Amino acid sequence: MKKLVLAGLLAITPVTFAETLEHVEEEVHLAMETIQQLKAELNELKAAVKMQGEVQEASMGKIAKAAKKFEKIHIGGYGELHYNDHETDGGSKSKKVDAHRYVLFFGYDYNEKVRFRSEFELEHGLVKDTADGSNGGEVELEQMYIEIDLNDQTSTKAGVILVPVGIMNENHEPPTFYGVERNDVEKYLIPATWWAAGVSITHKMSNGITLEAMVSEGLKGTTAGYIRGGRQKSADATASDLAYTARLTYTGMPGLKASLFYNHQSDFTQDSSDNIEEMDLYGATAIYNFGDGFEVRALHVQADFSGKDESGAFFTNGFDEHQGTFFEVSKRTGNLGIYANQSIVSGEKVSRQYTVQTAGFSFWPQGTNTVFKINYYDKDYSSESLNSSDTDGFDIGMGYEF
Repeated sequence: MKKLVLAGLLAITPVTFAETLEHVEEEVHLAMETIQQLKAELNELKAAVKMQGEVQEASMGKIAKAAKKFEKIHIGGYGELHYNDHETDGGSKSKKVDAHRYVLFFGYDYNEKVRFRSEFELEHGLVKDTADGSNGGEVELEQMYIEIDLNDQTSTKAGVILVPVGIMNENHEPPTFYGVERNDVEKYLIPATWWAAGVSITHKMSNGITLEAMVSEGLKGTTAGYIRGGRQKSADATASDLAYTARLTYTGMPGLKASLFYNHQSDFTQDSSDNIEEMDLYGATAIYNFGDGFEVRALHVQADFSGKDESGAFFTNGFDEHQGTFFEVSKRTGNLGIYANQSIVSGEKVSRQYTVQTAGFSFWPQGTNTVFKINYYDKDYSSESLNSSDTDGFDIGMGYEF
């Protein structure tokens, strides 16, 4: 019986083994196909990952390049809003609100030695068209220049530049000065803000002395107005007679900044047919900070005019010499400052000879470059005939810089 069973098994085994081997071969073939498919998918995935990496690398390169370019861009600005409540001794009242200035700054650094700077300004809230050409405001290009560092001590500017005179002409942002309004000496006699198309050079010495010189378009004024009225603002400006400006500034003593400045023009009116010829504008400034928030500022400026014939009233009455003196004391404690100042103006006629005194407070919230101001205002004319025009009142303002 055992022999019979064994014989049967031996007869069946070759058939079963052959079938099993065939099945194994099929499984191996399927496994190899699957492996090849997985290898192909893996290669595709690797290629996709590589491509994604290259895309990301390219994108990051573009982002880095753009970020590097944006690092060279400078954006800023300043502005101020005023409320004035004044009354003359003659009973005339004036209450006004004025969005006086809105200024945007844009600059770009080409590299460490060459840069572009500009300021664009809207004054008095709007500019409107009128039949007679008058309007309620101005849009002005206050600065537009290229500055180049020639070396570590010397640089030059070309374009529309602020003239290097006075205290406020180059530093007139609202958080940097006391009083809602700018002082009358620098407003009318300097006259801030005064800019002109030209070329300038600045040299800084190691002993705290800085020398500046500028050649620019000149003023185009008349004997009927302040020097301020002669500003051409680089707007299709007459350039028959150029202006030459020089300034020496000293900062070699801690807390002190003092300067001497001079501006010359061979023909103030740029009109050879009239009597007015040369104008020499010169002055001195001093700012001293005692280190405990107590500061003193002083400025004196004078403008002398000459003419072909000096026998006329403009010369014989002494109006050919314009003078102005400004003095201010202030004390800042933390975010609060208190001040008092005086401006003495002697212009080209009796109605432009007067003294203005203001006193008040400035508050800088949380030490920021924003400021709120309030001050008392008093204006007294030198001539008794104008006593009814003497004015007092108060001003309120806000301003910012960034």
